[in-house]
This record gives sequence, structure tokens and C-alpha cells, in this order.
Amino acid sequence: MLTYVHTGAELLSQLLSVTPGLACTSATGLLPVCHEAISAWQQAEGRTGRPSALAIKSVRALATAMITYIQAGHGARRWCEIAYSGPEVAETFLQVFPGARFLCLYRSMPGVLGEAVAACPWGLGDSPFWAYSSGHPGNNIATIATYWTVRTEALLDFEGNHPGPCLRVRYEDIADDPGQRFADIADALGLSDGKLSRPRVPAWNGQSGSHQAALEAGKPRFPIDRIPVALGSRASEVSARLGYEF
Repeated sequence: MLTYVHTGAELLSQLLSVTPGLACTSATGLLPVCHEAISAWQQAEGRTGRPSALAIKSVRALATAMITYIQAGHGARRWCEIAYSGPEVAETFLQVFPGARFLCLYRSMPGVLGEAVAACPWGLGDSPFWAYSSGHPGNNIATIATYWTVRTEALLDFEGNHPGPCLRVRYEDIADDPGQRFADIADALGLSDGKLSRPRVPAWNGQSGSHQAALEAGKPRFPIDRIPVALGSRASEVSARLGYEF
């Protein structure tokens, strides 16, 4: 699962956790390890572009050992990782494992903004947003909006470049009808046993109000005038690509 912070990945993780034979982990660092290992091979071989067959074979063996260990610990046949890394890391992982499938999880900017502000009431320092603050000193709304726009745009581009292995998922759709949306995901990924049209799912136990906030994501609760015009225009275009209103 490829996503970014405050998209409600916990809800989708809860749904995936009820699938027999599937081990679901979060931010283990396995995808970045593959990316760094391939980069090291590129340096060692003095090459650019597509990794060599030897590099791919070596990194695949490394990752397979770790994945097998995770699967054994869960008694599972398949593995799903919630990854917050950028698409460039996913690009490398796809080269190592061409058969990988990706759930691309998105959430509207108002939804991410609402949770981000609540999670960082005293400032954005030491948060994933901080790297995007240089262009908007003292303007947390613009900083978070920049983060959302850049990360969402990059994920959409990755999805567009790899339509076969990618499945788009919107948090709001899951929150609105978890059972039906998970049934769709299970069918697309081959997780369904073919007997349940609406799989049984656990109750959403996230923060109070999260579900309602998702359903009302199209109603901004932040000072939109704090977002610079150029950034707002770009965010609006990205939102439209996902079917969100801005």
C-alpha cells in the first residue's frame, strides 16, 4: 500500500488484517532497503538506468528472506506492507518484484489538513511536513497543503505510469462503506474466496469524528486564504484528478 501520512491507512490496514493468509505490516523499511541496495549495486557496477540482472537477483534474495520471515511469523502466504516512501522507492521495488501489486491510497486535502493540524498543535517541526516549510515560513496551512499536493501528485504519476499493477483507493470511499469497498479490493487483488460478496470487517475504532470528517471532506474547515494562489491552483488540479472538489 503506497500512501502518505494522515490518509487513514489504519482503516485500510484493519480491513486487510481480516484476510486469512495475509500478513500486513507497516513501515518496516523493507522497500527503502531494496531501493538503497539497488543504489549501492549501481555504484559498485558503475552503471545507471535499469539495474543489472545480478543486482536484481541479489536484492530479490535479500528481500525474499525478510518477507518469508514475516509470513512465517504470521502463518501467512501473502504479504502486504503499508509504505509511506516516495514513488521512486516503489519504482525500484517493482523492478525487483515485477509481479507486485500496489494499492495507492489517497485522501482529500481538507481531510489530511484536519488530521495534521490536530496531530501537530504546537508546530510542524520534526514532522514529515517540515521539509516543505521553507517556502511558507510561519504558514502551517500552506506547508501542509504543499506536502499534500506534492505527495499526491507524485503518487498519481506513479499510478499513471503503472496502471496494470496499481489500484486506486480513496479513504472517503472506504469510510463511507468499508464492506463494499473492501470486497472490491479483495476481488482486484485475488484475496476473495469467491463466497463472500461483502466480507465481514472490523468496526472502525479510529479517533472520534474521523468517519464524519471523511464524509465531509469536501467542506473545508481551514482558512483557505492562507494557501497562496499558485499553490491553490495546483492543488485544485490534483484534487480534480481524484474526483475531489477544492
